[in-house]
Amino acid sequence: MLDLSEQVAAAASHYPQASKVASELLQQSRMMFAGQFGHQVSRHGDAFWRQAERLVGYSLALGGNPTRALLEYTLEYLKEQARFLKTGEYSNSDFDEVLRNVYDNPDVMKKFYLDGLMLTHAVWPIHFDMHHFFTTEFLPRVPNSGTGAEYGFGHGLYLLEVLTHRPQTRARGFDISSYSVDFAGRLLAHGGVERSRFDLGLADVRQPFATHDGDFSWAVFAEIIEHIPDPKFSLSELRRSMQTGAPLFATTVLHSNALDHIYQFVDTDEVRALLRTSGFEIVAERVLRVRDYDEKARDPSVDIALVCLAS
Repeated sequence: MLDLSEQVAAAASHYPQASKVASELLQQSRMMFAGQFGHQVSRHGDAFWRQAERLVGYSLALGGNPTRALLEYTLEYLKEQARFLKTGEYSNSDFDEVLRNVYDNPDVMKKFYLDGLMLTHAVWPIHFDMHHFFTTEFLPRVPNSGTGAEYGFGHGLYLLEVLTHRPQTRARGFDISSYSVDFAGRLLAHGGVERSRFDLGLADVRQPFATHDGDFSWAVFAEIIEHIPDPKFSLSELRRSMQTGAPLFATTVLHSNALDHIYQFVDTDEVRALLRTSGFEIVAERVLRVRDYDEKARDPSVDIALVCLAS
């Protein structure tokens, strides 16, 4: 039986870019990445390597440094989470402060945040499984016509998936960071999406949405409601902007500190209630706990991904 380093080296013949990044990360911080790569290789095998090769390829094509981005993004999360384990509180509560320190900060956004977060959808087991849930439970519900939207699209990977799998739909993307607009635009172009099919721009979901009622035939609101002070307002604005019956993909986290998390949910029932009172019917969900992946883990983080219909 090959050990992990040997398995990573053996993957190089079919997945050279992903194998190289995995080898570099294990050399630089085996303690931080051995568990993640070990789980992904043993549990998902070629499915993991295909996803990793694809995302590392995107990173390199856009001028990124995938090894550095993943290392720095993961390290920053672990530092913030260690602080949460000591205090029981998130590091941030002021959105405008986060805007200055993170979303408007090129040393964060351009150096590691966008690239690193995209790459976690291959390397972090929970994000890999969340992405799989997106492709199996949400994408089949997206109509191949009309216009949809993603708010807080960040790196743009979810937009790329929708526009690739539904070639007749169009998308509008809204984010508060100009660095996200640039990164996602280049990702979509590299992914072969025609420029006429998407429109990316700046928006602040704390403000009323600049949309008409029922504009969107689908929507993505992933990894955003933990970042804003009033999730109910933003979700209600999103529901107003969607057609009745339109599918929504939404995710959030509990007990999971980060550079830009400010809203701390109490439990998964609070998240479900928030979506229902904002006008959505939950039709599928996946709850992903760190301790379900490693029973010895001290990390209490819980991710919840939901597919909803605008009711």
